[in-house]
Amino acid sequence: MIQARQLPRESIPRESAVNRSADDATELRDAFKAAMRRFAATVTIITVGDADSRLGMTATAVASVSASPPAILVCVNRAASIHGNMQMGTPFCVNLLGRDHECLSLAFGGQVATAEQRFSVGSWQLDTRGRPYLTDAQANLFCVVDGKLSYGTHTIFVGRVDAIRLHGETRPLIYGDGRFIDS
Repeated sequence: MIQARQLPRESIPRESAVNRSADDATELRDAFKAAMRRFAATVTIITVGDADSRLGMTATAVASVSASPPAILVCVNRAASIHGNMQMGTPFCVNLLGRDHECLSLAFGGQVATAEQRFSVGSWQLDTRGRPYLTDAQANLFCVVDGKLSYGTHTIFVGRVDAIRLHGETRPLIYGDGRFIDS
């Protein structure tokens, strides 16, 4: 077992010291955002829709929940265009991006304004339930909303996976510290 060793306070560099009793909520929020930039994560695009209307957003706040039943969680800001559909329980797809999908990540991350313009980037199809999926994604996880929890500015959606599509070799697009990282 590895024991944690506490450093004397004066040996911790000032810029990296954690102020656990911060009264200033803004300071704590800024420090939290800086810490979260250090979490490297696979980039995904979450999509909902049908033949008439499609929505999607780039996300890294996606995680496995359970293998039995297969489930994942996705965190969606309530201000995101996709949020209303997810809140209503619309089936969705999580598309795991590969290294060659940077332009897709940027398009669905807000650099392309409208949903139709976003879906003009990449090769998209609809599954039998109308969920848009990226045909050359590392993996597509097709989900139905099985639970949700509102917290702060976001809603955490639990997606029960009802189908999976795998494509190509494992070469994920990784994002951390505000940039794409070579894996």
